[in-house]
Amino acid sequence: MKKVLTLLLALLLALGCALLATACGEGGDPTDPDQPGVTDPTDPDDPGDDPDQPKPAPVPVVTENGITYTLSDDGTYYTVSDADPSLSSVAIAESLYGLPVTDIFDFAFEDCTSLTAITIPDSVTYIGSGAFYNTAYYNEESNWENGVLYIGNHLIEAKETISGAYTIKAGTKTIADEAFYNCTSLASITIPDSVTFIGDSAFSSCDSLASVTIGGSVTSIGDGAFYWCSSLASVTIPDSVTFIGDEAFYSCDSLASVTIPDSVTSIGEGAFLDCSSLVSITVDPANTVYHSDGDCLIETASKTLIVGCKNSVIPSDGSVTSIGDWAFCGCDSLTSITIPDSVTSIGSYAFYFCDSLDSVTIPNSVTSIGYEAFSDCNSLASVTIGAGVTSIGDDAFSNCGSLDSIIVDPDNAVYHSDENCVIETASKTLIAGCKNSVIPSDGSVKYIGEDAFSGCSSLSSITIPDSVTSIDEYAFWYCTSLVSVTIPNNVTYIGSSAFENCDSLATVYYTGTEAEWKAIEIDSWNDDLLDAEIVFNHKGN
Repeated sequence: MKKVLTLLLALLLALGCALLATACGEGGDPTDPDQPGVTDPTDPDDPGDDPDQPKPAPVPVVTENGITYTLSDDGTYYTVSDADPSLSSVAIAESLYGLPVTDIFDFAFEDCTSLTAITIPDSVTYIGSGAFYNTAYYNEESNWENGVLYIGNHLIEAKETISGAYTIKAGTKTIADEAFYNCTSLASITIPDSVTFIGDSAFSSCDSLASVTIGGSVTSIGDGAFYWCSSLASVTIPDSVTFIGDEAFYSCDSLASVTIPDSVTSIGEGAFLDCSSLVSITVDPANTVYHSDGDCLIETASKTLIVGCKNSVIPSDGSVTSIGDWAFCGCDSLTSITIPDSVTSIGSYAFYFCDSLDSVTIPNSVTSIGYEAFSDCNSLASVTIGAGVTSIGDDAFSNCGSLDSIIVDPDNAVYHSDENCVIETASKTLIAGCKNSVIPSDGSVKYIGEDAFSGCSSLSSITIPDSVTSIDEYAFWYCTSLVSVTIPNNVTYIGSSAFENCDSLATVYYTGTEAEWKAIEIDSWNDDLLDAEIVFNHKGN
């Protein structure tokens, strides 16, 4: 009987092994992810060998080999966002869940003090500032080639002491954010054809940089890439470039001309802001997004003038309906400008710091004037506001020290002018004054608005009428010639910095008692007002 049982057990065992071998395929392990048709659940790029089996859905955050990857907001790529500080070597993944790893965040590997070996794949097209700062690789002097640190095909940083002409190594793919920041002795740079991306602020504050050669593969010039390169006189943007970032050429004081190729489809805000020597702006006629006319750069579809210069003549053919934010900012040689009837809006800071602009007429077609649109136009003597204006932003005419005439068209339904004051009629708020202003005493003004007289450096005295109850923040800020002010006892509030930097203010004539004066809510930064002599119970002349 025992022999029969033993024989049966042997047969069952043999049959089980045969079935297992068939299931595993030549004796394989069905749990082994390396076997055909088996998915490795720990590998986001392995869907198995079944072409009909979908890949796992991407997850927001992945940590792999000590590196943290974050899915982009649009779900199309991964970014290296953080790393284990104890890492000694890293090989950044080229892709996860079928999506490329393209970006390395600012300071992603900062203070990984044991990190000596780094591999960055060519899928990476952007490297943030300080991404590898204070790693062992960064701190090893032998890794710096003539003062420049590379990791594979990526330029990470240059020492501030680098000087003269420098040619970036052939084969380099990206220039990291702030790579050459504050290299004040760098005179010229040659960027090879292999480079596709110039990082944010990559050459910012290189104030000796006079010559830039950009290779024919660069597609993106980052935000502030050449910010404050005051010696840069000309730059040729190749046909490969599609994106020019915010403030990319901000304050390039020597830049005289700009030519935009037909490939450019995106130009950031303030890209050529405060380029005071700019006289010529040209766009390739084949460009479908932008065009130039009269040395103005215009976004064609929106009819927005986005960049102007001292030689600009705004076209009057209807191709411009708005003057964009910062459009003429810092054009300190612009003496006059004619705004055509097609224009309906003037953006914030549109003519900010146009020091030589002495007069402006805003036509009836304009409905809005943006925040600080004409602020710090130190030569501006007269302003005429048309009947169509229904919105004037704060500080639109602040710090215009020469302004002596402000007139609003009598047909304007929202604003009116009286004695060189601009008043918002319904709210009874004085929103803009000048050195020749006399605040009307007919009850039409109840509030002195924020920054109303800010920077009126020639204003020597002002009488605030009995109808006024509030003086807002910065109302008389930097009125450096203001010697005396008359304040009525109806005023209950004086805002922060309302009289800040009124260094000459000697006398305050107050129509109420000392007790009433002490009851006024006076916010901070009004020492010049409080230190002046207060004459109580003033009855006027």
